[in-house]
Amino acid sequence: MADTFSSLVDKIRSRYVDLSPQQRRAAAFVLKRPEEVAIVSMRTLAANAGVQPVTFVRLARTLGYTAWEDFKEPFIERMRSAPAFYSDRAKKLPATAPAELHLSHIKTLEATQALNDASTFSAAAEALESAQNVFVAGFRACFGPAHAFAYVYQLFRRDVVLLSGLGGGLEAELRAVDEGDVVCIIGFRPYSRESVTVAEHAARRGATLIAIADSPLAPFAREAKIVLTFSTEGPSLFPSLVSASAIAEHLLDTLAARGGDAALERLKSAEAQLQALGVFVPAYDPTDD
Repeated sequence: MADTFSSLVDKIRSRYVDLSPQQRRAAAFVLKRPEEVAIVSMRTLAANAGVQPVTFVRLARTLGYTAWEDFKEPFIERMRSAPAFYSDRAKKLPATAPAELHLSHIKTLEATQALNDASTFSAAAEALESAQNVFVAGFRACFGPAHAFAYVYQLFRRDVVLLSGLGGGLEAELRAVDEGDVVCIIGFRPYSRESVTVAEHAARRGATLIAIADSPLAPFAREAKIVLTFSTEGPSLFPSLVSASAIAEHLLDTLAARGGDAALERLKSAEAQLQALGVFVPAYDPTDD
């Protein structure tokens, strides 16, 4: 049976440290832009990746494939199951929409959807559900998605902790991580030192690591049991976090749905407590005028 794209990614992750520097560059490129493997020639692929064509042949053989075409097949299958072309979606956008920005976000979200299958989200949800405690981390630009994930998850699960490192106290916060816990880290290139510190500590303590990263080869993702990958492409000068937030929201929706009535009751209770504390201001109702 031929490998799936997901199993090929797992192969690259498990063998990455054994690859030559050029093979690592090639491997990182095909995971960053997998659609090119399916549709362009090896020579063009090599030129775009900045390596020699033979590097891709050697990479394929190192990963156990007898021929380059065998290596390409999972990428081709991934393209066959990809969503509709972006241009088809563009035709459905309203004429008044800021087309370039919206199209870019659509492209980013669809690329992220193609990189993650339903089974990976299910595995992540199962790991989080079975965890004794959940620790969430995201540093610098990724603090926002991490904070949002932890905040909402805390509404229907109490033992969720955001690792902020506030005041230089990250190492003190990490002391609570133990076997049976799950640590979820969000990050993208250039990778923060703190994300690697958290991942290494989680591995030493025997906690399950879930990585939400722009590449399965991110330094904090190499010891991860589960990796969800997002694209950072966008029209802005800065990397887009739209897809990282979408993955976090998808996970929260999955967890809430799997939690059933019990999760719903906890959510209602949390909202009632926040309301009683005066956290929210009354919404303006024009009919009151």
